[in-house]
Amino acid sequence: MPTLTDGVLFGMAILVVDFLAWRFMNRKSDLTRLAFRALMFGLSSHVLFGYGMNPLRAAPWPDEPLRHLLAQVLEIVWWLQGARLLTIVLDRTVLPEAWHKERLFQDVLGALLFLAAAVGAIAFVLQLPVRGLLATSGALAVVLGLAIQSTLNDVFSGVVLNATQPFHLGDWVAIGDVEGKVVESNWRATSLLNGQGNIVVIPNSVAARAHIVNSNEPANTHGLSVVLPIKPSIRAALVLEALSNAAQSSRDVLTEPAPEVSVRRATNDAIEYEIVCYVADLGKKTDVRNELFDLAQRHLLSRGVVLQSLSAGEAAADAAVDQKLRLLRDVLIFQSLTHEELAELAGNLSAHEFDAGDTIYKADASGHELHVLAQGVAQAFVVKNGSEIELRRLAPGDSIGQSGILAGVHTTVMARALTRAVVFRLDRSALTPLLTRRPEVAREMCRLLSEHHAKEELLLSTPAEVRQSSGGLLEWIRNGMRRIHALNI
Repeated sequence: MPTLTDGVLFGMAILVVDFLAWRFMNRKSDLTRLAFRALMFGLSSHVLFGYGMNPLRAAPWPDEPLRHLLAQVLEIVWWLQGARLLTIVLDRTVLPEAWHKERLFQDVLGALLFLAAAVGAIAFVLQLPVRGLLATSGALAVVLGLAIQSTLNDVFSGVVLNATQPFHLGDWVAIGDVEGKVVESNWRATSLLNGQGNIVVIPNSVAARAHIVNSNEPANTHGLSVVLPIKPSIRAALVLEALSNAAQSSRDVLTEPAPEVSVRRATNDAIEYEIVCYVADLGKKTDVRNELFDLAQRHLLSRGVVLQSLSAGEAAADAAVDQKLRLLRDVLIFQSLTHEELAELAGNLSAHEFDAGDTIYKADASGHELHVLAQGVAQAFVVKNGSEIELRRLAPGDSIGQSGILAGVHTTVMARALTRAVVFRLDRSALTPLLTRRPEVAREMCRLLSEHHAKEELLLSTPAEVRQSSGGLLEWIRNGMRRIHALNI
């Protein structure tokens, strides 16, 4: 029977501790696990070599079956422990950093080392002839290879994919017709998380033969396209100019590479135009694509062009709507006005044209006007510490000066034309008669403006002015409206 003096029980105790640590130790602390494995392997080596159980020779007690068997187990496990420790060390020191999260190379490297350890244990510990074993295993490998041919195809295809690295974990890719985020790449397959939140498993052999599109490469440049059908009767130059302005109206669209607008194809029913542009953040592609559809429609509509997808009745109805009325309906504070009241204000609008670079709006103490962009692209900005800070882009239908025309609020926000632009102006004197007749409309305008105060123009009033008003921001706006329009409501 083995005793505490022959080291067998010491070795078995080390194996038990090593197993418990592997089972319950925190898997996220890689360095701690590596250090503990190295310690356990060192203790095993000390016990084996110190008590005569050399793993390079057979167990020394052939006349004592139980002790001999336990010694053989300890020596064989020593080889496997060494293979596992060497696998982790080589993974951290030899394999590139990009491969540390790839299971394929870890599995292949571990399999080769464990195979070598198994052959060593059979040759040195069990004293079996390795040549005969290799010959037998070779024939068996041929049989198994034929039986798992498709699996081997996946394995070798996975080796090619991981060596060439067309994608990394976390990349958004399209493999053939499947698109999603790479969440795992192992020896058999690549797993994608698609847009519906489902895991799609693609065998490596299929991925190696398919075309792969990596949306994360190159970094900080992600392309998208928007296709719009337009009636063939509309002049192409007019549409191309409108769509070019639409691309310039989005702040998220990169200027380099520059957006491109082109005719994609022509049919008997429509001509398809395409906007191709780029964004810096992959997560913004969907939002920017949706924004471009809205901006394209607004710029086209400002030139009297409707999308081909609209029915003939809808197109005719839109064309019949007066442009000034349509623009005033988009102004926040005018949402509660009737058609007749909007028409009254529309009669007081004056049109002004600006070239690229001209200043459209600059608030001062001399007066307050509402500016509604009818055509072109403009930018709203403020000057701070000697430099300009862009707040937003203005497209047809956007307005600036609502707080000024309603409540006389002074602001440092300015607007400049980025392209040739047409702007409609409405003086505050045109709004006074309406506010006098309709006190309830005046109060509603103040409410709408107060709710949208920060988003609309980033009004730079002093906080003390608002705090001094007993009713807060809403009452402060009402007091301003009463003052500049001479109202008693």
